[in-house]
Amino acid sequence: MRNPYPHPDCNRQLADLSSVANRNGWLVVSTITTIVSGSKKRRSEREDINQLIELAKARKIKKVLISEVSRLGRRSSETYMLLEQLTELGISIYVHNYGMETLLANGKRNPAASLIFVIFNEQARTEVELLSERIRSGQAEAKRNGQHIGRKSGSFKSIEQFKSEYPKVIKYLKAGTYTIREIARLAGVASGTVMRVKNINH
Repeated sequence: MRNPYPHPDCNRQLADLSSVANRNGWLVVSTITTIVSGSKKRRSEREDINQLIELAKARKIKKVLISEVSRLGRRSSETYMLLEQLTELGISIYVHNYGMETLLANGKRNPAASLIFVIFNEQARTEVELLSERIRSGQAEAKRNGQHIGRKSGSFKSIEQFKSEYPKVIKYLKAGTYTIREIARLAGVASGTVMRVKNINH
């Protein structure tokens, strides 16, 4: 969503990216300039990212121009997921501070830009490890204080209940012609969910 009162730095970024689009003859379909509030940390709460995904899934855009990769997410894990999602949709991302695109003209990944994916994937892995460590530490502290840890009794779903929630995933898995990422995209779920359903069915 476009902010009616853009920050001066936002105006500069817009001018830089507009200049790039003009030089290359790229038609600008939409301009997204939301300044994210510090309270909106999750990707699902960012209307700008949601708008971007809608445009991408509707095949209304072929490129995304950003000033720097961090504009795609506040967390490395979110940034990496969005990079992968846009790439799988065949959308090239022009990163201005690197002066490069993530995809080549033939639709293949740009080897020079692959380092971006590697860096954010590694940072995302580190974030997950740190979060897991914090959770384990918090659980240990809760146990020491005599608090109950885990789900309430009777709250676990049966295998059949779990499978019934993902009929599309099961259908594409049975087809045997799709990758995990393709199934996740087609069914609108995370790759981890596809893997759990796959493991249950085997």
